[in-house]
Amino acid sequence: MRNLNAVNPPFDKPTKAALKRVRLGRSDLEVSPVGTGTWQWGGAFYWGYGRSYTDVDLAAAYAASIENGINWFDTAEIYGRGKSEIILGRHVNGSTTNNPDSPKPLIATKFFPYPWRLHKSSLKRALKASLKRLNAESIDIYHIHFPFRPCSFEYWVNALADAEQDEHVQAVGVSNFSAEQTKRAHDLLDRKGIVLATNQVGYSLLNRKIESNGILETCRALDVSVISYGPLAEGLLTGKYRSDNPPPFMRKWRWARKRLKMLPPLISLMSDIASAHDASPSQVALNWLIRHGTLPIPGAKSAMQAKDNAVSMTWSLSNGELEALNAATERYLPTS
Repeated sequence: MRNLNAVNPPFDKPTKAALKRVRLGRSDLEVSPVGTGTWQWGGAFYWGYGRSYTDVDLAAAYAASIENGINWFDTAEIYGRGKSEIILGRHVNGSTTNNPDSPKPLIATKFFPYPWRLHKSSLKRALKASLKRLNAESIDIYHIHFPFRPCSFEYWVNALADAEQDEHVQAVGVSNFSAEQTKRAHDLLDRKGIVLATNQVGYSLLNRKIESNGILETCRALDVSVISYGPLAEGLLTGKYRSDNPPPFMRKWRWARKRLKMLPPLISLMSDIASAHDASPSQVALNWLIRHGTLPIPGAKSAMQAKDNAVSMTWSLSNGELEALNAATERYLPTS
């Protein structure tokens, strides 16, 4: 184990945190500090849905999320080619949890600007299709998934504004927008009297780009909530993968070759911090994102994963632990 006293002597005593809701930007919506991501729900090719986990496991993950204080789920029309929305809608409208009288969770989904989508009506049709798959009358948070061309991102932001004004959407957001694109989207919506609630971007201990490229600073200045996807780096920050035990199939080639060799010192540090809080390395990674003022959306394919994710909301890293993690991951903070 790494000697933590050499980094910051000694760490403060473990701190518990009261579970509270966080306002989503300047919208009227309040969410738990951690949401549940559903990219894996229905993703057979990349994630192994139907092989390593089934609908029974996902039902348990949904129930455990709700029962442990998570009140929102993130999905997208392209996840599992719509299967993720269907599975999520089934649980939201069913009686998966032990308390069927509990309020329905908030749902965030996304419009994908395929290159053949060239008219605002494409967004309206996509929204209608997502509503049908989710079996919902409205969507709580609707995002533009990427600022892809040939249509400009401003074109789709205007279409998003139309959807919000039609009352099919409670709040709007963007995803994978740069700092400048976020500001322009914010200003365009603001002129229409609409709040840009969120920007959903990749952010984790192994991906700190938004701290140096202006995205995090811009979102804070505009009061736009940052939703952090990939908070566990597709499992690398859980501590379960090593060079001799890489992630399965496709993920092995995407991540393992370069990063697994550099992980042991960081995982050792995370494990030592986790031990002080009776927690897990995954919870340390999620708590680090919460301390940085963002809303992580880790995936969950089982009740155990969902509960572990949720518990990260119940305690807080000390300042010393936060500084140690920052120092250990400076290499993932690009200078340009």
